[in-house]
Amino acid sequence: MVNVFTSLRGLKKVTVELHECGDWWCVDFNELLNNAKNSYLVVIDDPNNPTGSPILKGSIKLVSELAEVVEGFLVIDETYYEFSGYTVVQLVRDYPNIIVVRSLSKAFSLAGFRLGYIVSSPEVIEVLSKGYTPFDIPLPSLAVGIAALEDSSYVKVFVDSIKRNKELLINGLRKLGFKVYNSLTNFVLVRSDVNIRELLLRYSIAIKSLGNNLYRISVGSEEQCVKLLEVLGDVL
Repeated sequence: MVNVFTSLRGLKKVTVELHECGDWWCVDFNELLNNAKNSYLVVIDDPNNPTGSPILKGSIKLVSELAEVVEGFLVIDETYYEFSGYTVVQLVRDYPNIIVVRSLSKAFSLAGFRLGYIVSSPEVIEVLSKGYTPFDIPLPSLAVGIAALEDSSYVKVFVDSIKRNKELLINGLRKLGFKVYNSLTNFVLVRSDVNIRELLLRYSIAIKSLGNNLYRISVGSEEQCVKLLEVLGDVL
């Protein structure tokens, strides 16, 4: 959506590419810092989608450096915070130009309600709220979102389950000979010379193709992960 929004508003977008470093993907922080100095808005999804890798990993030092040099705002997308376990929310009090965005679509399993929330300084929230109308969020969605945030005990159970299934999936795919990257999210990134998306679709299993022989596979139930591994094992 960063691509969509920048295009719609006629903004110039500068992308800092990630590079492979073993079983993770890494960013050149100096390159990121240099680009931030000339930017009015810096957006970082951490952990990253689609690699599943940490970018700043909640480092107070790194985030502070970025917040101090950016011309405008530093937006940290913590969509996968519940899976990674680290956050920069504590820095909002010290840096009023930091905006943390989160989602209820992943760990809270409320994707259909299209809900998320922002953590930032009172001044930023006040300005952003000026554009809201009574019709932006349906009342049922609002009620569900508030209830979920007030009682999130089920989130830990769900996240623990996903983590177990992710290990099952990663180990199984590696045994089949695939290059599988480590992940701090609810999906894994796989490199394959074979078009595994096309193969899996024949068995009604959908994954995402990202080009360059890279595929993103969401972690489902244990049964779903086992089924995917069995299909790939039989086909290959």
